[in-house]
Amino acid sequence: MIHQSENCKQLHIKQFLVTDRNSLPEQFGGFNDVCLIILPSDRQSNTYKIINELIENVAGSSGPEATLTVLGETADLVHVHAKLSLSMQYQLWIGIKRTQPKVAENNSALPNCHFGALVHTKYKGSLKHTKTRVKYSYCPVCDKTTKDYGGKKHIYDSYGTLISDVWRDISADLEGDLNHVIRRFSDLFGIQTYTELIVLDCRGIKTGSQKDKMVEERVEYGKQSSLFAPHSKETPERGKLISGDVLEKLSQVPDNSVDFVFADPPYNLKKKYNSYADDLSIAEYFEWCDRWIYELARTLKPGRTCAILNIPLWAIRHFLYMEKMLRFQNWIVWDALSFPVRLIMPSHYAIICFSKGTPRPLPGLTHGTDDSQIPGQSDTFQPLEPLGEGFCLRRRCIKARQKKQVNDRGPLTDVWWDIHRLKHNSRRVDHPCQLPSPLMYRLINIFTEPGETVLDCFNGTGTTTLTAHQLNRQYIGIEVSGKYHDIAKSRHKEIRMGMDPFRKVVRKLTEKNSPVRRRPKQKYKIPKKTLQLEVRRVARTLDRLPTRDEMLEHGEYPIEYYDKYFVSWGEVCAAARHDGMSENREPDCNLRTATNQLKLFE
Repeated sequence: MIHQSENCKQLHIKQFLVTDRNSLPEQFGGFNDVCLIILPSDRQSNTYKIINELIENVAGSSGPEATLTVLGETADLVHVHAKLSLSMQYQLWIGIKRTQPKVAENNSALPNCHFGALVHTKYKGSLKHTKTRVKYSYCPVCDKTTKDYGGKKHIYDSYGTLISDVWRDISADLEGDLNHVIRRFSDLFGIQTYTELIVLDCRGIKTGSQKDKMVEERVEYGKQSSLFAPHSKETPERGKLISGDVLEKLSQVPDNSVDFVFADPPYNLKKKYNSYADDLSIAEYFEWCDRWIYELARTLKPGRTCAILNIPLWAIRHFLYMEKMLRFQNWIVWDALSFPVRLIMPSHYAIICFSKGTPRPLPGLTHGTDDSQIPGQSDTFQPLEPLGEGFCLRRRCIKARQKKQVNDRGPLTDVWWDIHRLKHNSRRVDHPCQLPSPLMYRLINIFTEPGETVLDCFNGTGTTTLTAHQLNRQYIGIEVSGKYHDIAKSRHKEIRMGMDPFRKVVRKLTEKNSPVRRRPKQKYKIPKKTLQLEVRRVARTLDRLPTRDEMLEHGEYPIEYYDKYFVSWGEVCAAARHDGMSENREPDCNLRTATNQLKLFE
């Protein structure tokens, strides 16, 4: 196993093979454990009704503490959620790496390298599960951890990191052996509340030759150009930044005039954006989203792609609306670790891609790209040739790989782990949710040719239009905030002056994405690491995490250092919760016992 679940209670796994309606298990009748349903990878019309009956049966008969997990293909899970959303609470969408990627005909979509696990519960509130860690991975060249932990090794666990909602450390195929995936869910939910994991394997349901009519109807519907009300047929202005309301300005963009549209909308999570609130009611939010998605689809040329970035739950709702007009291409899993707010780390961000009618072969898969057009990027980033999984970003190792001519590239699929969020303020402008430029370099190179037009209706401070400008694409950027619009204009001016708008610059920033407040720059009289290790020492003496008053009494250093240098008492105690880790591969790292684990402080 390459995961470890603390205080895990072994669940009894019962597996049932569902082959037809007669083989469905009896009514669960107050079932209060964990049920895992495995959907077939190619669902046919005569299986659709049987599986829906099964899911409704489980959801309707389960007790108040039950958990339901469904494994399946992306499009199927979207509709599973639509069916479950009224009777169960959505908790999680886990992206699981596929062993054998599925390749689309004529390169009309990225190779599909993941399927999903959709988790719902009968109870409200946070998901109940064990604290599960995934073992560190190691670079095959330098033999150090894939991630460089720098001076923070003392605050990490010696075994590995908390599990996230993107599982790349294991792989499987829906058509193949899923026992290791089932075992992971058994450990993840191995808490006192549960005793059994019931697995309902629907992959053996007899299939016919007729495809799912619902799917076929959606595809045909997406081909109808009459779906969109006619607008202006004038040629749109290219290389244009527009300030104003998204719906008003989008309505002025002509029909069938744009080659690639991208949207990273406000997520309705009550973030503090300049000049507008991100706190609409859910109904208002999606009504508003549907209106601008409709306009984006209208402006798109036939065969071209619309891509929308959002959290998985909102992406499901966008998917259900978009499939009425457009054709599904890809659900890109962007493995981009966000602010840690739970024990399953939020890393899964969805980029859902739909084409207008039959998609053309993707330019990036058929023609490639000229990487020399991209200024100021790291040695390891290439838009269409991602860094291979497991290779680290340490400067010394990169040079060693180049010297030895090691091929550290991996395949381009719909799972992106090599593009990281902006971590340093020197790369930021004054916007709370600024996208990293490599994300847009990749999307634009995949979906467009030089000279084609890119549209972003939430352009913010310009990441999309700036990368389009650098890559010799035409662009249209719409932004409601005058402040962000002006920042984008000044950055485009920098490009015309021969400057890189994404270079490091010392700026005074007033807006922030995470809830953790910024600390002022200061000189530390005592290193933060030393203070945190002192807290660990006191914690081991007390056999629990110390309070501020207890550190005042038992600690070696003045308490004002803790007050001044750390944003919270949780950060003060970070090292006391863990035993520390080494970035070097240890031969006996698999031999760590549960006894060592139980000594960790919670």
